[in-house]
Amino acid sequence: MTELHARIDVLEGELGAHLPGAGVGLARRAFAVMSLTRSDGTTGLGEASPLPGYSPDSIEEVGEELQRLIDTPLRADPLATPFELLRDIFEAHPVRHPSSRFALETALLDWLGRTRGKPLHEIVGGGGDRQPIAIADLVLESDPSAWPRDADALVQQGATHLKLKIGEDLEQEITALAQIRRSHPTLPLRLDGNRRVPLDALSRHAASIESLDLELIEEPVSPDSWRHALSLPLPFALDESLRDPELSERLLDTGKIRAVVLKPMVLGGFQASLELADRASVRGVDSLVSHTFDGPIARAATAELALVLQSPLAAGLGWHPGLDLWPSQHTAAIRGRAIVPHDSPGLGLRFEEDPDA
Repeated sequence: MTELHARIDVLEGELGAHLPGAGVGLARRAFAVMSLTRSDGTTGLGEASPLPGYSPDSIEEVGEELQRLIDTPLRADPLATPFELLRDIFEAHPVRHPSSRFALETALLDWLGRTRGKPLHEIVGGGGDRQPIAIADLVLESDPSAWPRDADALVQQGATHLKLKIGEDLEQEITALAQIRRSHPTLPLRLDGNRRVPLDALSRHAASIESLDLELIEEPVSPDSWRHALSLPLPFALDESLRDPELSERLLDTGKIRAVVLKPMVLGGFQASLELADRASVRGVDSLVSHTFDGPIARAATAELALVLQSPLAAGLGWHPGLDLWPSQHTAAIRGRAIVPHDSPGLGLRFEEDPDA
């Protein structure tokens, strides 16, 4: 056994650009950075960054919960399997908030990977060949009239998949999307409603949406509208509904869900995300990973999760304004617009200066 000493720092600042969808109206972003360090200096990093108005926890709640880990060293077995290590630590130091669990899991697995000289995806998923996974670019502009211009610019920059937030004015949004589709007939397009699309509007425009040949439409309607929405011929994906086990099981059992969107910051980390992926897989439903406008530590961890899952669907880990609040960094798993296998230990994340500086 070895002792790991915890440290918690908070990084926050004003966003340089607006966030779309669940982040709309947010002017500031805050991140709790966890480090776990052994006496020889080997350190693992984790991040808790709940999204106000979306996450079930807050930065104040997770900060208070994680601060309690500072008082007593965490006794960790470097020879344990990853999930034995997590089980033992959580039994001795229980945390209940999803963001806290993700931060602690990430820090432990990053430390274990650095201790063993192996990347986190190999620590969790074992060895073997892995394929690169595409990253979908998020269109940040809220005005649909600007979407075709932004889509053209992103494609010119190398984007291979696009995700757009809908729900403000579906008719105007479909007009813009149709223009994008005419210009880019084979470009994979993914929509995310964040439960903001009225059921009557979705039904009225279903044929137009179907003609867009979408990859996915994530969580378009409120929970009480799902039963009627599923009668429409659209490629639905679950996101917010995954936080409700009863609802998500019922929806997965319909056979009309194409994918689940795994956000470990909201779901509670690697174990919870992998369990959901397994539940989806037995029903023939694909999984993909995404963020809640997280920082680079969580982004690196989610990229490692993608490498474990090996989903054919593009990951929602494109750039967003919250990342500019952090020091410059290099993430071994992220190369351009793809998540790639690598052999860097742990998260494979390197900052040019300490993130708490």
